[in-house]
Amino acid sequence: MGAVLGSGILILPGYTAEVAGPASILSWLLLSLLSIPVAYTFARLALRFAHFGGLATMIRHAFGPVWGAVAGWWFIVWVGTGQTVVGLTGAAYVTHAFGLPSGWSFGIAFLFLLAALLSNFGGMRVSGGVSLLLSGAVLLLLVATIALALPRLEPSAFTPFAPHGAAGAGRACVLIFWAFFGWESITHLVPEFRNPQRDVLRSTWASVFLIGAVYTLLAVVTIGTHTYGSGAGTDAPLAALMSRTIGFSAAAATAAVACIVCLGTLNVYVASISRLGHALAAEGQLPRWLGGVNRRGFPYRTGLFLFATNAVELLLSYWRSLGADKLILLPTTLGICLYVLASLACVKLLWHDKAGRWSALLAALCCLLIAPFAREFLLAPLLVGLACWLYLRWRRGRERRTGRSGS
Repeated sequence: MGAVLGSGILILPGYTAEVAGPASILSWLLLSLLSIPVAYTFARLALRFAHFGGLATMIRHAFGPVWGAVAGWWFIVWVGTGQTVVGLTGAAYVTHAFGLPSGWSFGIAFLFLLAALLSNFGGMRVSGGVSLLLSGAVLLLLVATIALALPRLEPSAFTPFAPHGAAGAGRACVLIFWAFFGWESITHLVPEFRNPQRDVLRSTWASVFLIGAVYTLLAVVTIGTHTYGSGAGTDAPLAALMSRTIGFSAAAATAAVACIVCLGTLNVYVASISRLGHALAAEGQLPRWLGGVNRRGFPYRTGLFLFATNAVELLLSYWRSLGADKLILLPTTLGICLYVLASLACVKLLWHDKAGRWSALLAALCCLLIAPFAREFLLAPLLVGLACWLYLRWRRGRERRTGRSGS
């Protein structure tokens, strides 16, 4: 839940309502249903392989080492750019709540990135405890907000239902995919579970249904109270919603929610993707230097690399005055393509498991239907894949030359 219940709740109900109108509720419901087969198949295969490589390991077993490496690179670049979006989203809430200049959001986002990195230096026990505390707190706050908003719904807010047609709903699905990323993070962490056979599927099912219900209801109350669009606090729609429903000064409360959500998401992704980087480096699919681990088991070099790439993106965003809404489609498209490849790998690996086969086929079909709506951003996974292929060719050539010179 700490990985999935993330920054998307802070901005996406408002963004998707602008893109698709009330029809965005159907987009949220569709993605909630899609997450059931996706989460189930990922958890099933994670238990089978129990490897820090996670989805990249599954894809390698299904389609070979090159595709496994490409998936790993997509993952690294996705998180290496996507954490900036998470940080800026939370920071926008803090600046909105306290009336700070918008430029402050970049400095606050940097502090979020730094805090997530530092919490992971204490190892999985520390970062796991932090995640449990943060995700539990934000879930309670969201449930309270939804419960207080439901009696305030206005029927007129739901008409016209689809002002931008099917294309708007499809574009909303691409954006919403950002909110549902995170089911794959469990695949990198299974080796550190004390009792994975008992706990992985149980925690996955609980998270799927709770998060799906919370997301869909949050979209309903955002639209039903018309808490989106110009003049409605679009940069921080949840802040506006809480201000209307809770009744007391929502500034501090919404700033706290933003901090909790963003730190929780960043914390989980640093934990999971640093372990992916460690696995890829050990297999020669990334520079071996990135595989360094500290005495508490944290792959700190990959963690530092992710921190550095997001800090550079943050600096460029400040220079070009780019907000989270301008940056979100790049990592989202990489994530969608990764889910397409991973779900196809699940189809192959679970083909002789009847329940797993149909779950994987459904997940693959849904991901494939959503991907085309990313349009020009589909160029990003192509370029990252090409860079990975060139690196692997260079490394193989270097190893052959080194072997010849050694002999």
